[in-house]
Amino acid sequence: MNDIEKIKAKIKKLFALSKSSNANEAALALEMARKLLIEHGIKRNDVGEFEIIEEDIKGNSGEKPTKYESYLISTIATAFGCRVAYGLLKRETAFDPFYWGHTFVGLEHRVKIASFIAEVLLRKMKKARKDYMKILTRVRTRTTKIKRGDEFCLGWAFTVVDKLHQFTNTHEEKLAIDNYVANLKWRDNLKTISRSIGKSSGLNDFLNGRRAGTDVQIQHGVENSTCGTLLLGANHAK
Repeated sequence: MNDIEKIKAKIKKLFALSKSSNANEAALALEMARKLLIEHGIKRNDVGEFEIIEEDIKGNSGEKPTKYESYLISTIATAFGCRVAYGLLKRETAFDPFYWGHTFVGLEHRVKIASFIAEVLLRKMKKARKDYMKILTRVRTRTTKIKRGDEFCLGWAFTVVDKLHQFTNTHEEKLAIDNYVANLKWRDNLKTISRSIGKSSGLNDFLNGRRAGTDVQIQHGVENSTCGTLLLGANHAK
């Protein structure tokens, strides 16, 4: 076995470790594998078949996602060359409750990054919406306040997704994802909740959301250049 074959074997082991239930171990192994790929000019499919996976994240909505949530998640999926669907997600055990959420499908490393970014941004957006609705003290009805919060979130989402780096799948990668999705039972014609306020105040809420979204910074690894994923600003742990 020559040196390059040894490196490929090591990369395969690291990708296997990236499936560990230990989040820190999995993230470290994935980062090390990607560094070796970049350092030695090795492509992902040179160390084995494309690893297509699916990963679920819980949404902020119920049976029907809001327009702004659907836009945020679908744009993240597109940016990472993933496919995504919304539906009732399976329980880990019989004692866990069902929940509505999003399922990402795509190349393993991109799905992991996309789902991580989506979880963090959903959490950030939920907090930003809550904080914004608190300052709408002159709004008398809860229904109007909810609609204005929706417009704010749509503006917030528009600003944040502009910062995402766009990945492009090769023909082979796209075909592998399409074949995987073909075996999934995803419902079609999903409708989102629309609660547009239809007034000038709605436009102001949208613009306020655009401004608030500028506080969120996204830095994620670009293939063949850097590794790692970071979301900065407003403390993503909250």
